[in-house]
Amino acid sequence: MRIERLSIKTLTVSIYAMVGISSVLLSLLAGYYFKQSALDAQIKSLSRVMEVAAQEVIRKISEHNFELGMKLGHNPQLINVLKQPHDKELLPRIVEILNDPFINGFPGFAEINLVKLRLYTPDLELLAQSESGEKRLDNHLPSYLAAKIAQRKKIDRLKAIDALWHSPVGSLFSTLVPVGGLRAVGYLEVVVDPSFNLPDISRITKTPVKIFTITGSHLDTEMTVEDEIHLPVTYTLHTSAGRPVFRIVGYEDVSVLLEEMEFTQMVTSGGYILITLSILSLALWLFYRFLFVPMDRLVDGMQQMTDWNQDFHVNKRGLREFATLANGFEKMAGQIRVRNSELERLLDLDESAILCFGEDGEAIYFNRAALKLFHYSQEEIGQLDLDDLFPGAETISDLAQHALPDQVQHQQLECLAKNGRQFVADAAINPVKLSDGIRQTIVMQPISGDEGEKLTELLVNSMEQNEQRLKAVEASLESILEIARVSPSDLAGSDTDASLNKGVDRDTEKQLLKERVVLVMHAALSCWEHDLGKNKLALAEESGIWPVYIDKSTPTTRTLDRYLHIESCPNNPRSNRVIATAEFVLQCVNRKVTPQRTQLQQALDELRLLLSGLNDKR
Repeated sequence: MRIERLSIKTLTVSIYAMVGISSVLLSLLAGYYFKQSALDAQIKSLSRVMEVAAQEVIRKISEHNFELGMKLGHNPQLINVLKQPHDKELLPRIVEILNDPFINGFPGFAEINLVKLRLYTPDLELLAQSESGEKRLDNHLPSYLAAKIAQRKKIDRLKAIDALWHSPVGSLFSTLVPVGGLRAVGYLEVVVDPSFNLPDISRITKTPVKIFTITGSHLDTEMTVEDEIHLPVTYTLHTSAGRPVFRIVGYEDVSVLLEEMEFTQMVTSGGYILITLSILSLALWLFYRFLFVPMDRLVDGMQQMTDWNQDFHVNKRGLREFATLANGFEKMAGQIRVRNSELERLLDLDESAILCFGEDGEAIYFNRAALKLFHYSQEEIGQLDLDDLFPGAETISDLAQHALPDQVQHQQLECLAKNGRQFVADAAINPVKLSDGIRQTIVMQPISGDEGEKLTELLVNSMEQNEQRLKAVEASLESILEIARVSPSDLAGSDTDASLNKGVDRDTEKQLLKERVVLVMHAALSCWEHDLGKNKLALAEESGIWPVYIDKSTPTTRTLDRYLHIESCPNNPRSNRVIATAEFVLQCVNRKVTPQRTQLQQALDELRLLLSGLNDKR
């Protein structure tokens, strides 16, 4: 697409539309990331909660172990055995004491799962252990506890110590309690299964919890969760030595959170989009009010001036830049009006008939003497071709005997007036170069005929004087021709020329356009005669599109007749005139459906399609 086809309005609206769409997409994308960030933050927060809950459960286990250890640690029999570690007779009684909690229970029995009770000498040598409980444990103190005791000072050894450790039968929790009070004579190890207490995390956090061993085995917690409305939060519990032993998965109900986030996202996104669209709408309205409307008024004023509507004035109301531009254009238009009026008055003072034609033979300008000589009015000039005035000549090259560029050519021309009268005139043909092509001016004096004799009586200057006068005003005449004496909208041939001149094969396009034009005119005339019962002359008179000539008191339609045959059709036919004729016939036929009307509509659509394709080549 060429940039000339784009308007400021289309470009501005497109840019604002892209900004609006980008804002909506960014808002939705930001809402998604906001939601994901909120869930990630919730996971981190809940993970800390899970960690605190797990540590609380371990602390509770440690307290129960310590209570049991302190109760057994004050048993006199245990103290005596530790004082006499080599007395084998006392060992069976010690084993019975250690088995008693498994058999008869103890305070807090339901709070922990007791696995083993073991008695150690001050040197941490295993002295005795309960027969009840787990039997697959190694017969020594866990290495972590042993290392910690070894690192302690003597006074610190009177303090209890505990640890979560990994054994061949799974993860266990041990509490080592001194036996004998301030005069410790040994140690008592209370070993429990922590997995028994880990489900209490659910009670603390008030969320469903699933517990897995590090190998992936699931510890049945008898809890069911719906993953669709619960957010899984994972916390890994490590041994005191740092080895992972349990994977605790808590499921937080985030349905309320999701609803709140969705509502927040909807409000924020909706508000952002609404504000953005409001700002864009306000900006578009401001652009429309203060840019598009003044621009359209200015363009319309320029078009009116181009169409030579001298009574039109540009609206100066608008922003400073548009007001300045409108003032400048108004001043320029005023200068053109003044200059044109002076030039027209100057040309009308010339008694010779002065005519100006375009490169393809379309009439552009007649002075007063030319209008009087050919009996045409100023309004009829736009409908005239070279062939209407000089029979048999469609272009200047057909008219001139010797095509010498930039030179005045003198010859006699056979002329035809509107009333059908023919006469001969002496003519000087002079080319004028303009920015958009070459225009041809013809200065003529009739030498035969009644009208010519009457006009000759008024002529006092010779042909040479007329030629000198033409040379004097030739520079000013270019200004008139530049502003297109006839409206471009009335000269469809100019649009056609621009398209055809830029085509790859101009002759082929011209021939195809002529065929389409003739086809439309035939279809229009056929529809007019068949559906309305009127003749060709009535079509010309009622439409006002085609001139009617009086030839020896008989009305004729010479121009219209030329568009009914390919041989006589101009090389650059007035396509707008043909389209206007077809539309006039269709309007007169109204909605009456006949084969002739259908054929005319089809031919008209094909012509418009062809013209559209030719214009695209500009």
